Amino acid sequence: MVHGLEEETGRRDLRFLTLLTWTEVLPVYQLQKTTRAWCPGCFQDWRDHGQPIYDPLVRTLAPVTVCARHRRPLLTICPSPECRRPSPWLGSRSRPGHCARCGGWLGSPGTESGTQEEKLVMEDAVRSHAWIFDALGELIAAAPGIPKRPQRDDVLSGIEAAFRLAALRKITIYRGSWTRYLGLASGTVLMWRQGRTLPSLWCLLVVCSQIGISPLQLVRGEIDEDDWAAAATKAAADIRLERPPIQHTPIDPVAIRLALEAVRASNELPPPSIRLVADRLGQTYANLHHYFPEHCRSIASRHRSYQEAQGARTRTRLRERVRDAAIALTQHGLYPSASRIADLLSDRNVMRSRTARAAWREVLGELGWQR
Repeated sequence: MVHGLEEETGRRDLRFLTLLTWTEVLPVYQLQKTTRAWCPGCFQDWRDHGQPIYDPLVRTLAPVTVCARHRRPLLTICPSPECRRPSPWLGSRSRPGHCARCGGWLGSPGTESGTQEEKLVMEDAVRSHAWIFDALGELIAAAPGIPKRPQRDDVLSGIEAAFRLAALRKITIYRGSWTRYLGLASGTVLMWRQGRTLPSLWCLLVVCSQIGISPLQLVRGEIDEDDWAAAATKAAADIRLERPPIQHTPIDPVAIRLALEAVRASNELPPPSIRLVADRLGQTYANLHHYFPEHCRSIASRHRSYQEAQGARTRTRLRERVRDAAIALTQHGLYPSASRIADLLSDRNVMRSRTARAAWREVLGELGWQR
């Protein structure tokens, strides 16, 4: 699609508005958000100053959830009370700065709001996301200057070099020590080092932030181990045989309790899962569940109820679509087979759903068709 657009427009740089440069080194899994995310303050500032309104590529990436400039989380749900729906990144009604569902304006003044405790939590989130935003921005900005696309072997060699650096920094003879230091499962790391899988973008960020390198260096295999030789030589005499102590995530019970109560009282849609809340607060799920079990159960229950309600609405819409398609085919004198319904709905996989097939069998009986 990008190649066709470049041919039609005469531009040869449209591919750099995508992540095609990194196809071989960044797995699709957990790479980008499934729906559009935006900062209302940025949209408003750009319109007020007559600047182009657009969706920055870096905000499509799953780890980017905060606007550091306006110190507020990125939104994914239309603020209009009549809409309150997410938008696709690209759709038939997409328009920069506007909701793809209702067409409403998505910008608003970038003023801070909320309680003092919520502001403190957001400040922590902004600080923790600053490095992520800069590192991923560097990755995207470097794409036009790369003579050839980085390949799988580049990132695998970068991973091996990165873990050698991790071993040098820890100065320990235990193979599993650096995986514990990075907070990763040893089995996952083993598959990386054997070349069986590639790390997701989230895992790349974890490795790079802990070791002190940029994702760009790692995916291009440009880690200079010579820079670490002096540190390794100096620390070699201090090698210890005992395992390093496990690092526990510190927690401020008062601040975290206030933050959790703010989450419970908010009307955020979709309601965040407790694991997402833990990530926002820079805590582990285990910490939150240990110190605040009631808060965690309340947040998890609301998230689960919302997911179940969404699933029920989706199944209802699917049944209605199948019924309407079967009736339309019957009115044209055609047997409403599963393949014809799938063609009419422009979805070859729609009839694989148990809900769709149940609705199909039901409507066949109502219409008098014998299978």
